[in-house]
Amino acid sequence: MPQDSMEKTAARCQEISDRYTELSTVVRLGLELGVELNVEHVLEKIVQQIHEELGFGIVSIMLISDEGDYLSIRAARGLDDDIVASARTPVGEGIGGWVAKEGEPLLVNDIETHPQFRKLRSHGRYSSKSLISVPLKVGRKIIGVLNGNNRKDSNVLTEHDLRLLSVYASQASVTIERARLYRSLELQADELSEAYNQLKVLDRIKADFITNVSHEFRTPVTVIMGYLELLRGSLDEPEQVEKINIAMDASYRLAKLVDDSTDILRLDSGSMPFSFHNEDMGEFLRETLYKYSDGAAQKGVNIELDIDEILPPVFMDIEKMRKVAEKLIDNSIKFTSAGGRVRITCFAAKKGRVTVAIEDSGPGVPAGEQERAFEYFEQGGDIMTSKPSGTGLGLPIAKAIIIRHGGHLWFDRDHPKGCRILFDLPAKDIDAG
Repeated sequence: MPQDSMEKTAARCQEISDRYTELSTVVRLGLELGVELNVEHVLEKIVQQIHEELGFGIVSIMLISDEGDYLSIRAARGLDDDIVASARTPVGEGIGGWVAKEGEPLLVNDIETHPQFRKLRSHGRYSSKSLISVPLKVGRKIIGVLNGNNRKDSNVLTEHDLRLLSVYASQASVTIERARLYRSLELQADELSEAYNQLKVLDRIKADFITNVSHEFRTPVTVIMGYLELLRGSLDEPEQVEKINIAMDASYRLAKLVDDSTDILRLDSGSMPFSFHNEDMGEFLRETLYKYSDGAAQKGVNIELDIDEILPPVFMDIEKMRKVAEKLIDNSIKFTSAGGRVRITCFAAKKGRVTVAIEDSGPGVPAGEQERAFEYFEQGGDIMTSKPSGTGLGLPIAKAIIIRHGGHLWFDRDHPKGCRILFDLPAKDIDAG
């Protein structure tokens, strides 16, 4: 075989061997560094491998500062500790600074003859005269540089060495960025956890405060109402009785505000206990409505009840749902003038659900205000004229209780006159037995 053919074959074999080494390095680094999430560990592994396996006497990884104006050494082999600790290279200056600014890899075969960097030859760190500096890139962003020089075998660095260090640099960049993102997520998780713990503390403080305040208010209010009741029974003058009635009404509203505030707190915190059983919704509504018949008649409001003959049992806490029904019915009667009507219907709108609708002939709730009605302390009526008394917590409490039952509470936006509010609850399938 001619000499030139043998040389070409040898060169080709060497090229194939170099490519194999490069590809093997890619695979190995991916496996070794793919699970590493500590930046410092990543950097130490890379400089150690380049130092030991590739035979570089001096290896360093420099990362750009958060301000983006200088590079500092974060991991190194073959350099004095004082150099590692103190080195600060401005971006754009020196070898590493130039690579960080330009974003291009650099292979210098002989630093003594290099027109740009030969002034650095006196530093004594380039005994083999050749060096490599490769940028660490994440997308288009430069985060640092990987430097290598002084091969232990004193050979001049080649394009193959440049490609190998580029492989290390590429894998390092990806791993560093992944580790940084993971650390950032860890910090955010820690911050969220701390914020959550602080909210829990605040919730507990709020719960303790409202519980204590509720108790401190409820006890004297109960005493006052008792004395007012006794006093009213001993009075004969209608004017004096009327004043006592006003005082009792105000005391009742205060007691109701305390009770409603406590309910909201317990519902929000999840501390209100529920006891669910299969119940007859029709019978439940008849019993609940009975207590309103006299009051509605005295006001001149007609109450109608329309219940489907066949209804599936509803899985509910009857005492909590009594709060819901009473608040909704009480609202309807309160907002309906004399001569008007309140109509309650109950039906199985769809399989597995029972729906209750309460409608009245009052002024209704404008569509734009219906969602606000479920917010705390929102009250209907005009504040200067027709605003009925109330805590503004009735609907929020009703909605929270219904949600805990797996149900829904909403306004009928298409109801032509007055107000129509509905709720539905899960029910037992009659066909299922």
